[in-house]
Amino acid sequence: MTVIVCLVGTHFRRPFEGIRYWSKRKGITRLYLLYSDKEAEDETKVFTYMSRKNALDLMERLEILDPILVGFDPMDYKDTFKKIYAILARAREEGEEVLIDITSTTNIAEGAALTIALMFRNARVYTVPAARPAWYVKGKPEDPEFQKWFETARNVPSLEPLEIKLPGYRLEPHSERESRIWEQEKRLLILLREHGGRADSISEIIGWFGYKSPNSTLRNRFSRIVARLEEKGLVRAEMGAKLKGVRLTEFGEIFAEALTEKGFE
Repeated sequence: MTVIVCLVGTHFRRPFEGIRYWSKRKGITRLYLLYSDKEAEDETKVFTYMSRKNALDLMERLEILDPILVGFDPMDYKDTFKKIYAILARAREEGEEVLIDITSTTNIAEGAALTIALMFRNARVYTVPAARPAWYVKGKPEDPEFQKWFETARNVPSLEPLEIKLPGYRLEPHSERESRIWEQEKRLLILLREHGGRADSISEIIGWFGYKSPNSTLRNRFSRIVARLEEKGLVRAEMGAKLKGVRLTEFGEIFAEALTEKGFE
């Protein structure tokens, strides 16, 4: 059972052949086509046009897989992260493997995809290399010259998909015990976000979890939770004169938001 997440950008044929490659080798349960829906008047307009056009054509050509279109802003790391995270989280709950195609997206979206892949044990990333070099953009979408270039560039022949190898460690757990701990850690991240991204002390955090009287056992327990999140780069602990403050890192803020907003708007 495999889910494919295709970040659709400037190319059509290479992503298309990549999806066909995997569909012949695996049982594809869902296909997500993430396309740019960012409205702009600069160079982004060109990318959005190509991304949307290619996504619609892929949807038509791959109708048998019943593709799901998802709009996102490939120039916004946070938006990209949230959209992909929602898909990965659902797939993990349903015991599915996820293949993420980063063949023709932006560097920002590619970075978000790789970051999320490092967090989930069920995620793999691949790209479909071109059989020969593509061309630079020529003209504007409304120009015949552009249309001629676009038709040629988006149909460049491909080689076999090249999987991006990732290290084995993931933030997501791989045992029941780690799963229970991870649920507590994620709850703390959400609570930190709900309280402005920081807590002034461990005692304050303990109160958020519904405990009225912080004792040494609870302090030790939550200090360990904070320490683990700090090791994962999701929070930063701050030593004051008496109290130890805790705040979300920039990545922690993005991740906490993704945990809160698991669906598509």
